[in-house]
Amino acid sequence: MPFPKTTSRILPILTALMLLLFSISGCRGNDDPLIVYSGKGLKLPMDEIAAAYEEQTGTPVEIIYAGSNTLLSTIKKTQSGDIFVPGSQAYITNAGELITSHEFVGHHTPTIAVSQKMASKIQEIEDLSKPGTKVATGNADMAAIGRITDAILKKMPPEESFQGNIVVTASTVNELIQLVIDGEVDAALIWRDMLSWDGADNLTELTIPAEYNAIKEIRAGILSTTASPKQAKKFLEFMQADGRRVFAQHGFTRD
Repeated sequence: MPFPKTTSRILPILTALMLLLFSISGCRGNDDPLIVYSGKGLKLPMDEIAAAYEEQTGTPVEIIYAGSNTLLSTIKKTQSGDIFVPGSQAYITNAGELITSHEFVGHHTPTIAVSQKMASKIQEIEDLSKPGTKVATGNADMAAIGRITDAILKKMPPEESFQGNIVVTASTVNELIQLVIDGEVDAALIWRDMLSWDGADNLTELTIPAEYNAIKEIRAGILSTTASPKQAKKFLEFMQADGRRVFAQHGFTRD
C-alpha cells in the first residue's frame, strides 16, 4: 500500500514567520503589536478575541497561525514572540521554560467529519476501516490533531483501526476539513467546533467513542521571549476572562 500523501509546508512557513518576526524585532514602542502564535484551528475565536482586545486597550495584536508544532519550532528558532496558544496543552508542556505562565481557555474535542455522499455508509468508527474508504488525518509532527489521531489509533483494536485507509496527512486541521468538503476524502479526524464553519453544513459528524477519544485542554501561555511582559500578562488575563466565553461560543467545550 502506498504511503499517505503529506501536505507538508513546514519550511516555507518557518521562513515566512521568521522574516515577519525579524522585521518587527528590536526596540518595541507602545504601538508595536503583541505577537501571538496560535494553532490554525483556533482562528475564529482568536480573531474575535484579538479584535475585542485591540478595541478595549488600543494595543494591536499580530496573530501568526500555523500547526502547533510548527509554531513551537519557530518560537525555539527565533526566540521571539509574546503569547503561545496551541491546539493542545501538550505543546505548552513541551515548550518548557519558554512558558512563564498559562491559563485554561477552552476544550478541544476530536471528532470525525464525514462527507455527505458517504454518510449512509460511514455510521460507526469501524466503518472507516472498510476497503476503499479514504481518510485524512493530521501530521503528528506539525499539528495537534495529528498527535491526537495517533493516540486514538493506539487505543483502537486492530480490526477497527482505520490506519490502513489514511491517504492524506495534512499540516493543519484546516486542510483536513477542506479535503472532506471538496470530496477528496470520505472522512477526516478534526475538532468538533469546525463543523460549524462555513462550508461544513453538509458534513456529518461521527462521534468518536469515549474509550478511544482524547479531549484536550487549550491553554494560552506567556512566552519568556516577550519584549512586553506587562502587555503579555494583560492579554493573558483577557484570554482567561473574556476569551473563555468566546471559545465556548465557538464550540470549544467538552459537550
